[in-house]
Amino acid sequence: MEKEHSKDQMAKIRNFEKGFFATHLIDIGEKLKLFETFCRAKEGLTIPDLASKLGLNEPYLKIWCQTAYHLEILDCDQLGRFRLQPFLDEILGDKSHFRNYLANISLSVNFLAKFFGEYPEYFQSGRIAENPYTPEISKAVFEVTKNFPLVFFSMILPQNDLLKQMLERGIRFLDVGCGRGSLIIQLARAFRNSTFVGVDPDSYGIEEAENKISQLGLEKQVSVKNIGGGDLPYNNEFDMASMVVTLHEIHPDIRVKVVEKIYQALKSDGQLLILDFPYPDKLEDFRNPMYEFGILDQFFEVCAGFMHLNVQEQNEMLQKVGFRNIQRMTIGKGMFEFITATK
Repeated sequence: MEKEHSKDQMAKIRNFEKGFFATHLIDIGEKLKLFETFCRAKEGLTIPDLASKLGLNEPYLKIWCQTAYHLEILDCDQLGRFRLQPFLDEILGDKSHFRNYLANISLSVNFLAKFFGEYPEYFQSGRIAENPYTPEISKAVFEVTKNFPLVFFSMILPQNDLLKQMLERGIRFLDVGCGRGSLIIQLARAFRNSTFVGVDPDSYGIEEAENKISQLGLEKQVSVKNIGGGDLPYNNEFDMASMVVTLHEIHPDIRVKVVEKIYQALKSDGQLLILDFPYPDKLEDFRNPMYEFGILDQFFEVCAGFMHLNVQEQNEMLQKVGFRNIQRMTIGKGMFEFITATK
């Protein structure tokens, strides 16, 4: 019995290693345009045809395809034509699909791996990593998060008539941590009576947001500023404010100040909307799948000085600042938690 248990534990660890290989295989496939090519060729392609189409080395490509078949990423028919397994066209092929996961793989392989290599030193010294947001990383993070606003349109607004009615009637909306402005741009196009302001300390994201706003001719409805939440200059100006996967990204030293500034920016009875990963407060919940994104994100970001708050910590902070009527809703089978609070 003990021997069998040892085998199970070894299989678990080997599976982690297998995931490492699979992640890199997917990243290589994306860089070689293999997934988008398979996505267009629904009937599949033989290795010679695929090598010819993309100008790749056939013996190397054969090993890639066979390994992807082993990992159950590809299937193959009796004619030797390889194709993506069912539903992987939307997850690995079509980059416009909201389920596409290639950006997450790319971020992990090309950026997170480098940071993890430096982590032993941080764990020994307790030093905080310097701001990693170069233009390249800013772009990579945007690709990962660009579909988060779809959660508002597909999962939140359909279930919250009050928010939808307010936006339709016409309000002033503040987005703290707006990134490249994806949320407020999409909201502006859907709700023409409302006006939107986005703020973010990432200058690269703000520049991209300004270009997109200009390109769409939304300057009268949408504006963005390159400032952090702690420097918000507003007083009683907004009916609604949002933080989309932003609260945990605010350094603990200034987090309360940022929330106070948002409270100050809101009108009386104004609404604060928070979309973020839920984080457990009890050890037994660290094996609950609904907390997976928060747990793994926290492990990555701990050396950058960012800390997730559990439900009790969030409530205490919001109440301390003055917010009331705090309500929560689980989104996307537990991946997100949507929080509303009233000034």
